Amino acid sequence: MKIKNYSAYIFSLLLLLTSSCSQDDVKNPTLSDTDLTVYFWGEGDNITGIAWEGYDVLIGETLDLNLQVSPSEDTTVQWVDDETGEILSNDLNYTYAPTEEETKRVNFIATRPSGYEKTVVFNFRGNLDGYTSRINEWQSIPIPQGTQTGTFTVEFDMIPSKDIMDGVVGILDGIATTYSDNSCIVRLNPSGKIDAYDDTGYAADNELEYHAGLTYHVRMDIDAVTMTYDIYANEQGGDVVQIGENYKFRRKITHQDYWSMVAGNFNLDDPGTHRVLNMEITTLTQNQAPVFLPVDDVVLAEGAVLEVEIEAVDPLGGNITMEANDLPQFANFVDNGFGSGAITFDPYSDCGGCDLGTYDITIVATNGVESSELTFTIDIVDPNAAFDVTADAGDATIWSGGSVDATWTQLFGGHVATGVGGDDQVVSVMPFALPEIPEGKRVKSAVLKVNVVNNNSWVPVEFDVYAIASRSTSEVLSTDYFTGDYDTDANATAIQQGFITDGGALGEFVMDDPSSIDLATFMNDQYDNGASAGEFMFLRIGANRNDMPLWAHLQFDSAESAATAPILTVTLEDE
Repeated sequence: MKIKNYSAYIFSLLLLLTSSCSQDDVKNPTLSDTDLTVYFWGEGDNITGIAWEGYDVLIGETLDLNLQVSPSEDTTVQWVDDETGEILSNDLNYTYAPTEEETKRVNFIATRPSGYEKTVVFNFRGNLDGYTSRINEWQSIPIPQGTQTGTFTVEFDMIPSKDIMDGVVGILDGIATTYSDNSCIVRLNPSGKIDAYDDTGYAADNELEYHAGLTYHVRMDIDAVTMTYDIYANEQGGDVVQIGENYKFRRKITHQDYWSMVAGNFNLDDPGTHRVLNMEITTLTQNQAPVFLPVDDVVLAEGAVLEVEIEAVDPLGGNITMEANDLPQFANFVDNGFGSGAITFDPYSDCGGCDLGTYDITIVATNGVESSELTFTIDIVDPNAAFDVTADAGDATIWSGGSVDATWTQLFGGHVATGVGGDDQVVSVMPFALPEIPEGKRVKSAVLKVNVVNNNSWVPVEFDVYAIASRSTSEVLSTDYFTGDYDTDANATAIQQGFITDGGALGEFVMDDPSSIDLATFMNDQYDNGASAGEFMFLRIGANRNDMPLWAHLQFDSAESAATAPILTVTLEDE
């Protein structure tokens, strides 16, 4: 009996001690009023930024927000309309259900008995399906498929609110704060037509008018590697119009992860907005390897020095290292970092032709994930040996009355409705890149050769050769156009009269010796007047009569083969 009572006493004492320790262990700190914190229910305290950034809610849908406060005891809460001061709710829950397009600011206010308040500002936007642009306020929306580093297609519908407004939709890397942040831009032009951005300005290959309230479907086929895109648009149910082909990015960057939109304040009283909806993005290819900017093959005379810039970009925006493999003894490559480098060619001039020949050059770029190679050739030639310069067939054009009609390879004239150039327009203008001339050398002769595959006319006509002063680009200008008597064009230098005559034999036509010396003199004058290698001189072949009443046709072979394409054979000599 004594033993049992003693055991009960010990058990009661242990229970008392255990209870006392548990109460001390779970004691919570006392929160002051300034410790008041607002949370999303069941989540952390990252609420202020999210609330301020706000919520886009489609009209007819609802958004339920559930909050919690700490300390919760004796804390009162209110949801208050910022504009009217109306109390919308007195609990921790709030439902936003827009019935019209609107922007609404609501303040969540938590108050302690002392009067201390904590306010969180919520921005709500009631939208129709899609997104409605804001005046001078950019909206940037992440591409759901993530960063695009290859080829992809973007499609969407847009509805302008006015016939005349200024609204854009862009594709870019990051958040847009200005127009130049965007790489690709489609615009509702204040002219009332749809256009797009091409390299340095807005343009449209074909016209498409837009009107208020109508839906226009837009498709952009984008190549982030080449930084180019094609643009198509059509009114709902209408024919597709190609707005632009192979347009160049505005912001040159090889990865895109956002699309953006804004309406410009074109008209201060009523600028207008546009709605963008049904955005679809289809990834076609992805690329993670560095991308080189192209480098042309090089022809360099022995004894001359040439520096070639090398540039590569990383589709993912990372760092790039570059190196050159198996360079010839006269070449040196320097990696300048950040995807930029330069290779210098300095072939010897007094080693008995030891550096003459053609060399393959390979540069490797690595971004830590993948590598890419750039390859091109350099041909080291005897500075006194003849070498060929090929016409720039891609850029040379016929001008007809001040507009481009077709490539320079076919020349027509006379009353033929489908004839390239129309009546009396029988002119071909061919750009040739000026070659690198070593120091102490000058052009001795320059012989033009063309391969004629068609030559017929109903009237006697001669085709003369003129030289036109050099320019930095190969673009042909309207002032290059001329038909008339030989050596009467003030904008060009006459080189050879009657180079080709109508009805003559087909095949190769070669400039005569006196004319080749005259052309050499013209080229030397270009260098003496400040022209440099890489700029373009222009040779024109045109009819020497401006009264072509009947049909004439002259056609050159534009094949890439040096045997048939128009070429200049250049020979140098000591000064």
